Amino acid sequence: MSDEITAAELEERLVSICLGGPLTGLPRRDRDKAILLASATLWMDPDSVYSEAEVNERLQGWLSDVCPALGLDFVTLRRELVDRNYLDRDDSGRHYAPGRGPVSWRFADDVGELDPRQIITRAITEKAERKKTYLEKGRDRPVG
Repeated sequence: MSDEITAAELEERLVSICLGGPLTGLPRRDRDKAILLASATLWMDPDSVYSEAEVNERLQGWLSDVCPALGLDFVTLRRELVDRNYLDRDDSGRHYAPGRGPVSWRFADDVGELDPRQIITRAITEKAERKKTYLEKGRDRPVG
């Protein structure tokens, strides 16, 4: 696997991490941690500055819609994003801008076009359809 994280890998791992069961915080694998944290900031315009309230609101939405299993609150998530350079914060702590992320991880250009909410919604829908198909096949089998 290359050092670059592709859009396909981000989609696959995000679904696995967020829908794979309850977490007790950030994933242990550094690559998964990078994928999860980057996905929490994909909504940000690279040329914009956001208030703390805007960032908090978006992170709360991301936690509830994309990765409720994470087991972190939005304040802890915001601090992680700042500490790991996914968010830049001004000296007053009131304004935020997208950061570059840790230098150890590169993301493919098309990653910025992803919508984590759509990824998770699609995965949940596909899982429900597979379950429905499986259950319907079970009813079609003769008993005994």
